[in-house]
Amino acid sequence: MGSMKAAIIGAAGKTGTRLVRESLARGYEVVAVCRDESVRKLDEFATSDGFTVISAPVVSDEETLNQALTGCDAVVAMLITARRLKATELVTSLAGAASANEVKRLVFTAGEGTAVREEGEVYTLRQRIMVSVIPPLMWLTPYSMSDMLKSSKLVNQQSDWEWTIMRAPTLRDTPPTGYRFCKISEVTSKHALSREDYAACLLDSLTNSEHHRRTLTVVSATPE
Repeated sequence: MGSMKAAIIGAAGKTGTRLVRESLARGYEVVAVCRDESVRKLDEFATSDGFTVISAPVVSDEETLNQALTGCDAVVAMLITARRLKATELVTSLAGAASANEVKRLVFTAGEGTAVREEGEVYTLRQRIMVSVIPPLMWLTPYSMSDMLKSSKLVNQQSDWEWTIMRAPTLRDTPPTGYRFCKISEVTSKHALSREDYAACLLDSLTNSEHHRRTLTVVSATPE
């Protein structure tokens, strides 16, 4: 799949840089989209073949995304709401940019409780408490869990997208050990996942048609 060209939205973050590195290692062309103030975090890739950076004050700007998706086969995007970035605005802008560039394959990141559940999925007591108690308290932080949940609903509503939302537990800056999929109800507070493994999982998903229009959960392959 060395001919793939992928846009990575939020490429300068901790997970984003892992995605860029792994994509380039796989021979993909990469269009890295980040905030203007974060461009320097991608300096290590500046001389890599097939690497391009596009920046804007906020990555949900539709004109920026339209430029970034030109010629792309797929998108990997951080579905997060923090400070000026609202995940709902990102999905709305991506809808326009993806349509304009005929991009249908989009994979999104999500946390354990920041995406709507698939039909039949059941939360544990801990997860039910988490999704009911945490959102009202997040006004004290730069983040908004409720906006992230709304954004995942918007993703589900995109009828022409072959989308995947990949939920992960706590992410760690640790060496890769492999990943596995599980039910959301199997995740406990002890679960964690290497960012390297998460990046590999997200990129593997790009070419897996069984993941189309699915919200999946990934954890470390090693016992917790």
